[in-house]
Amino acid sequence: MLYRTRIISILLLSFSLIACKREKVKTKTTLDIYNQFTINNKATFFYVPPGIVSLFLDESQKGNKELKDLLADVNELTFLILNKPNEKSKDLQCLNELSGQLDSLDFTDLAQIKTSKEFIKVKVERKKRYFEELVVLVSNNDAMYCISFRGNIHPKKVVNLVKPENVVAVTNLDRFKQ
Repeated sequence: MLYRTRIISILLLSFSLIACKREKVKTKTTLDIYNQFTINNKATFFYVPPGIVSLFLDESQKGNKELKDLLADVNELTFLILNKPNEKSKDLQCLNELSGQLDSLDFTDLAQIKTSKEFIKVKVERKKRYFEELVVLVSNNDAMYCISFRGNIHPKKVVNLVKPENVVAVTNLDRFKQ
């Protein structure tokens, strides 16, 4: 009898330990990062329905066809805009800070493009066969933009959009200036 009680106790203890093992949960999300960045840097953060953006894209412009194709997979589109501070080094510091915080959530750099007017960094969070979130960081003379596309985004659509000749569609955000 004592032997059975010990075995049952060991089995119950084993099951309880297995049941108590918890999966590692993200305690911080990209929305947490964007909200905190907005508060700390007096930035503007807002949502735009992806379908509305698609309606206003002129497919004859470079990259807009690829952007429209990608937006079909997007459930949530957000913008974080930081008007340029007077110090250029402060802007690069903010861009690197935001990029580093995204890296802490397992984002991967997909592309970096430097033009005469802009610095563009593309980051992705991959889940299974799709990208769960695509983030485009853009720094130009006027502002720093962080555009977040969330959904089940097919990698081929992302690759088509981030080609240097097409990425202008995402970076043409002058209409969002404060």
